[in-house]
Amino acid sequence: MTAESQQHLITAILPADVDTLALAAALHEHFGITAVFRHSGRGIGRTTRRVRRAPLIPERRSLFSVEVAAERVEEVFAWLIESARIRRMGGGFIYQQRLRSSLLDT
Repeated sequence: MTAESQQHLITAILPADVDTLALAAALHEHFGITAVFRHSGRGIGRTTRRVRRAPLIPERRSLFSVEVAAERVEEVFAWLIESARIRRMGGGFIYQQRLRSSLLDT
């Protein structure tokens, strides 16, 4: 597999105030990406609020993933950081990984 043909998966864990449907539409408009994975859940993190000694209450989060060709991954990654407002306090988390075609690829 050549470097040009490798695919990458970008995954972001976003706060509930980020409209992932609008984010997917903007990805399509800017980069021609037609498929994303959107899912929601709840979790506890460093920004979870607590009142005195009350138990932590899980916050709603969105999981957003998109598969991108290697030659565009840095551009899409930087765009997602800005568009999803990840740099703000409590703005979420984003990472990328190279996808492999089989378990035997290294």
